[in-house]
Parts: sequence; structure tokens; C-alpha cells
Amino acid sequence: MQMTKRNSRQGKFKGDALRLAEGPHLAGYVIQHSDAYRLLLIDGALMRFTPTEYALLLRLLQHSERHLSFALLEQCLFLRSLNCNPRSALVRHMRRIRPKLWPFGLDILSITGYGYMLHATRPELATVQALETVNLLA
Repeated sequence: MQMTKRNSRQGKFKGDALRLAEGPHLAGYVIQHSDAYRLLLIDGALMRFTPTEYALLLRLLQHSERHLSFALLEQCLFLRSLNCNPRSALVRHMRRIRPKLWPFGLDILSITGYGYMLHATRPELATVQALETVNLLA
């Protein structure tokens, strides 16, 4: 029996299930991720990232509360042009990631002349800050 294109596509997607890996571990947070879909779940909240943002964020999460140099983080960049300055591309990506993390009490700190570091505040304080942010936006 020959499968049509439609049936073969349906079969492919029907068998595909979202598989989430546990971690990276960060005290006070439940974090899961899917490399295939570049998804991150923090305490049950789903976030999707571009390939570069996802690679950078995983690197930061794996080394949470440790300083990471520009050189180490620049390895995560998928540069489209050879004329692109890696440092400015890194700054631009960090600027896009930060607001996605703030409701969870996570922030990316810039270390002048060296690199970046992921900083976590207490999760219960983050919940209060997230509610205040939502109330301010409403």
C-alpha cells in the first residue's frame, strides 16, 4: 500500500511528541528544555527562542552565577555575515533575552570588559515582581 504525501505527513507529526529534558538545574526553579524546538519551560511557563538566543541562554543556565567571557559566549553565535561584529551581535541578543527572563526573577548581568553572567533572585520575590509587572502593563 502506497502512502500519499498527506498521510505520510500526518504519520510523521502524529508520532512526534514533545520531549522535554530536565535541567539545567537552577536552585528554586523547575527548568525543562527541548533542543529540537528551542523551547524552554521555567516553572511551567513556555518560552520559544531563536537558535542563537537558545544557545546563549542554555550556556548561561549551565554556568549560572558564574562569569562567562565574551569569547566563550561568542561561540554560540550563528553569524550570517562575515562583516558582522560578534560583540555587537552578542549585545543585541542579550538585550532580546533579558525581558523574557525578568518575570521569573532571572537577569543577565553585563560585566564590563569581560562578559555576562546569569543572576537569579529569590523565586518568591520574582513572583511578586512578575505580578507587579503585569499590573503595570494592564
